[in-house]
Amino acid sequence: MVTIFSPQQSSRASKNHMGINQQTAERCTSCILPRSTRGLNFNQDGVCDICSMQEKLRETNGDVEEKPGDIEKIIRKMRDLGKHRQYDCLVGFSGGRDSTYLLHQLVRIHKLRCVAAYYRTPFTDDVIEQNVQKTVNLLDVPLVNMKISQEFHRQYARKVLLLWKKTPRPELINLLCAPCKYVNAQVFRIARRYGIKSIVFGGNKYETFQLGAASFSSKPGHHVHSFTSQARRGFLVLKRGISFLMKHPHCVPLIPVGFKASVLYINPHTPYLRLHYSDIVRIDYFRHTKYDESECNSVIISELGWCLPPGCNSYWRADCSMAELKNLLFQRTVGLSYMDAYLSNFLRSGEITRDEALSRLETEGKTSQYRLEHAIRVLGVGRNFLDTQ
Repeated sequence: MVTIFSPQQSSRASKNHMGINQQTAERCTSCILPRSTRGLNFNQDGVCDICSMQEKLRETNGDVEEKPGDIEKIIRKMRDLGKHRQYDCLVGFSGGRDSTYLLHQLVRIHKLRCVAAYYRTPFTDDVIEQNVQKTVNLLDVPLVNMKISQEFHRQYARKVLLLWKKTPRPELINLLCAPCKYVNAQVFRIARRYGIKSIVFGGNKYETFQLGAASFSSKPGHHVHSFTSQARRGFLVLKRGISFLMKHPHCVPLIPVGFKASVLYINPHTPYLRLHYSDIVRIDYFRHTKYDESECNSVIISELGWCLPPGCNSYWRADCSMAELKNLLFQRTVGLSYMDAYLSNFLRSGEITRDEALSRLETEGKTSQYRLEHAIRVLGVGRNFLDTQ
């Protein structure tokens, strides 16, 4: 059973629970992915498949960060598309760290006229809601709330979790956040309603989760967000989904929402959204300029007064307590967490050292009891739901 730590106990208990030397021995000798990860192989030197294939991954997934100055070309394009219109762009805004920083950059640095599209999930803490209101007020940005039912979201996530209890598979863990993928369709509808021709998203390349049911690589020569790569991805997801349902027919009720979330709305670049909103440009901001995590944290706190919700061990994914539950389920089902993958990606890119990654894992990699209990309480499954797993 995975040990769970409260925010106050995490740093102290982690040192007692697992020393650095033991933790090093149980992980890839190049990155920090656990050797217990299902489907991950290690060579005689203790290096994992992903690190061994790093150059090939760069070729297949594409080093999508463009040359310096590329973002300025994109900003000029957004300004041109916004001429004679009320706004230059719409921003997908969760109230979390990266989307808050993105909105700041677009308004304060690039001087763009933005609209923020926001969805408060059932797992959003009140502190994040306060951060959202504070940010849009300080930046003088209109806030549009997305029309996604919280009750629909909660009930669907609950249904998925109960099915995971019977069939602990990574495919079901991914579907816990299926209603959140509706955001990718909502932002286009809002943009069209307001006559906005550009949508900006704040995801960064370090968030890639290379293992599990959601993993996907494009073919050599294909950009990961190209129409061809996305069409191929959709086909592979359908193939995997059919295979999964043949083995687990009791999961058939998840199909309608699962299909939309995994194929139609999985990201802003799907063939479905491209064809339906071909007149709207989509920009992944941090794919075209360097993402500086330290600067991001500093700016949102010092300039926007952004506050970390109670119980959070990390600024990353602090906007949703469901992330805490998913991390725990992935650790139990696959053998690694999102934080393992996130810090390993930073390490492979040369942004941090291995010792720094291991040190951050000692606190940021620990499960917060406070946030886990919040997610469980919202789902209404009882505090002891996970104890027997």
